[in-house]
Amino acid sequence: MSRIKVVWTGEGTYPYVTGGVSTWADILMHELKNIDFVLIPIQMHPYVKLKFDIPPNVVNIINVPLWGTEEPIEYIRQIEFAKIYESKIKTQDTASFKVLENIIKLVLDHIFRKKEDLDALGDIIYEFYEYFHTYDYYETFRNEKVWEVYKKYILEHYKDVEEDVPTVFDMIEGLRYLYRFFISLLPDLPQAHIYHSSAAAFCGLSCIIAKKKYNSKFLLTEHGVYIREQYLAASRNQMPYRTKEFMMGLITLISKLNYHFADIVAPVCNYNSRWEKKWGVDAKKIHTIYNGIDINKFKKFDVEKDENRPTVVMVARIDPLKDIETFIKTAKLVAKEIPNVLFKLYGPMVDEKYFHKCESLVKELGVENNFSFAGSTNSPQSTYNEGDVVMLTSISEAFPFVVIEAMACEKVVVSSDVGGTKEVLEGYGYVIKPKDYKEFADKVTYILKNPDIAKDMGRDARESILNGFTIEDMVDNYSSLYKDLYTQFIEEKGEEWLAQTEMI
Repeated sequence: MSRIKVVWTGEGTYPYVTGGVSTWADILMHELKNIDFVLIPIQMHPYVKLKFDIPPNVVNIINVPLWGTEEPIEYIRQIEFAKIYESKIKTQDTASFKVLENIIKLVLDHIFRKKEDLDALGDIIYEFYEYFHTYDYYETFRNEKVWEVYKKYILEHYKDVEEDVPTVFDMIEGLRYLYRFFISLLPDLPQAHIYHSSAAAFCGLSCIIAKKKYNSKFLLTEHGVYIREQYLAASRNQMPYRTKEFMMGLITLISKLNYHFADIVAPVCNYNSRWEKKWGVDAKKIHTIYNGIDINKFKKFDVEKDENRPTVVMVARIDPLKDIETFIKTAKLVAKEIPNVLFKLYGPMVDEKYFHKCESLVKELGVENNFSFAGSTNSPQSTYNEGDVVMLTSISEAFPFVVIEAMACEKVVVSSDVGGTKEVLEGYGYVIKPKDYKEFADKVTYILKNPDIAKDMGRDARESILNGFTIEDMVDNYSSLYKDLYTQFIEEKGEEWLAQTEMI
């Protein structure tokens, strides 16, 4: 067997942003040394810095910034300016526009659910990709003809609507979404046996294109259910109704495309599979692979702490999805029973407005002496060991590393009942209805007042992690899956084709 070639794609995660998905990806890259990886990370802008040490088997990184550039192509493809100029001139030729017009209309038909032909839409996405290897992306979207076709379609679609008629702002925002998110079609895609997407999102479009262009196998890992998380985010967003409708139509069709074309869908917990089946994924191609951790790194050990203060730790970014407010409200109730308790929140501030809201809540509830914003941590294993209890109050998760890492450190975890948390925590900690800070407080208070019970529960929690949630378990499962997909690829394309083709 030759070395397996995998192109990994992601959005706003590895190797430029820390978090659960990035931790998972970094483990795969470092542990699967016999596999060559190319990374295609979709970024917010091109000015990000690496947050991880890249192993030598990552042979290339093709960055795809969505914002922060006037010419998207300059950061994505290494081509001469003369070639860019040539494509701009070609784009001004009206003969090319008919092809583009048909593409735009079919995409809009699916956004507004007038059609549901995912095979045809996959062909159109591939055609879109090929189109932008001849014509200029920026010049295409600033062409007045594109605006006229798009505007005519929108006005026709809403012609019988009397209320909430789309405004000019709504229409501009919709076209802007198309312009920004379809930048993900621009990279030159290398040939590889397998394309592996970390979400059923725009990063999966490269996998669909490679499947059509090279017959590459498409593996989709779902950490959080992308479409569910986008609906949750949209419910909090104050954008106009018709703008939101367009955005969610676009995201829904992209998720459906990923599910339809993926050869294997590998959720990180069984909870995710329920959503995937709901959105049309055949149960036969769903293979759950749980996240795994380094049990030699995450274990119980002594750290410097104030032994006179019972401590409750949470490791989470400051973001509405993590529901920091429930953590603060829990602190208020526990402090009534245990006045010297300390609640410590470790995590980066990713939403400044929400951070200030949480700061205000701390002052409003009068728990300044019981609550600490401790900032980011580079040693989560030490952070967990500071705590007598570890909490997680998220309103949306997949299979959080925080839970299994803390359990491996022999900590009692009190977590909201989200994603696959119950699949690993039930019986070894406490699973609470999201936002129920009274129940959180009851369980935390009980554990803090009963250290012997906490000690026994912690030992049992670690033992459960040793049986199925280690790095070795996770890596072995992905290694087997890669080998199976590689075998399928060879059987379909043949060794002769492989020998004649330069892979990656």
